Amino acid sequence: MRKNIVALLILLMFGITYAHAQHFNDYFVDKTLRINYLHIGNKNVEQLQIDHFTLVNHWNGTRSQLLEPYHYGDILIEVLDNASQKLIYSRSYSCLFTEYRTTERGETEIARMEECVNMPMPKNPVRVRLTSFDRYRKATVLKDTVLDPANLPVQNAKKEYAVMNLHKGNSPPKAIDILFIPDGYAKSDAKTLRYDMKRFAKYVMKCTPYKENRRHVNIRAIRGFSEQSGITQPQNNFYVNTLLNCTYNAIDLDRYLMCMGVWNLHEVADDAPYDAIIIICNSEKYGGGGIYNFYCTVYNHGEYPDYVVVHEMGHLIGGLADEYYTSEVSVQDFYPAGVEPTEPNLTTLVDFDSKWKDKVESGTPVPTPPVSKGHPDYDRVGVYEGGGYVAKGVYRPSLHCTMNSIIYNDFCPVCRETLEKVIEYYSR
Repeated sequence: MRKNIVALLILLMFGITYAHAQHFNDYFVDKTLRINYLHIGNKNVEQLQIDHFTLVNHWNGTRSQLLEPYHYGDILIEVLDNASQKLIYSRSYSCLFTEYRTTERGETEIARMEECVNMPMPKNPVRVRLTSFDRYRKATVLKDTVLDPANLPVQNAKKEYAVMNLHKGNSPPKAIDILFIPDGYAKSDAKTLRYDMKRFAKYVMKCTPYKENRRHVNIRAIRGFSEQSGITQPQNNFYVNTLLNCTYNAIDLDRYLMCMGVWNLHEVADDAPYDAIIIICNSEKYGGGGIYNFYCTVYNHGEYPDYVVVHEMGHLIGGLADEYYTSEVSVQDFYPAGVEPTEPNLTTLVDFDSKWKDKVESGTPVPTPPVSKGHPDYDRVGVYEGGGYVAKGVYRPSLHCTMNSIIYNDFCPVCRETLEKVIEYYSR
């Protein structure tokens, strides 16, 4: 009887996998269509202007989970079969523009920022809808258009760069594919580039939960060089010509290190499979940044690059929020009162049931009073006030976490579980 049950479960699992594969094959071909567009506007207005389409020879993303379950991002792409209006692909992501429009400069000045999104190449005409959500979760449809693959003007991706294989877990459709791209490494920095790519791969693979899921993680690196060595620092009047045009002082915050050439970033990335892009910047100046399903950056020299890379990957891969509230930031009212944050590791208690309430032990007060390190309850999951750049009204799940303090490999249970679920999502 037990053997029959096991056999039935195996058949059911095979049937589900086969059905998902059929879903992909019914609607898509094994190629990637990238929509490259400009995000234009400020706090009060925004629009999306498509610039061009890029066609890549393979689809390396998940084929069994075409509808993303999390929706942590500020932008949602939905692809519908135009004939039946059935939703066949969705993905959410965030962008630098969303942060910019909450800054003082974003109240009046119009920004034009490059963005792009990948989707599987459809077999037949599809309806593509891009919806933006502001910090109050108000939805604005920025683009709703029909794309016919038979008449779509596309630019074919070209192979330009050598690829380093740093960790092999599984085939691209069955793993999360992490891609390192260097910026600010001149050809004279070739040895440093190779050493750094290997070093950062170790930082990732020695950190929980990546080390426990090593069979479901791939890490590769692009071997790409810049015209000049170093990273632009506007505050220090230091400007260099680099592969990706990364710069400090993004949206007027000196340590915020971002890439201003997103279209070129993805053209460089096309030489390898990728689900997540990490830009490793050749600089001694502390800095980095991470945006959900967009990209993240990290500086390569200094005291904390191991912490910074996994912290910023928490934003990029897990949609995790910053839990600190004492550091200077340029965004304003990023978590408005009366609105539940989308990020899984913050709450305003507006809808705490949707967060980590099930992990809070019975009898734990909400909000939870803090205790000092060494106290028996120091590791307890609770609801601690302070997070998301403000001291009041926003709550986090733990007193210590890599998303809060400069501590490498210390994700709290809530953040760790979130990252584990994302790895599972890519590896099914």
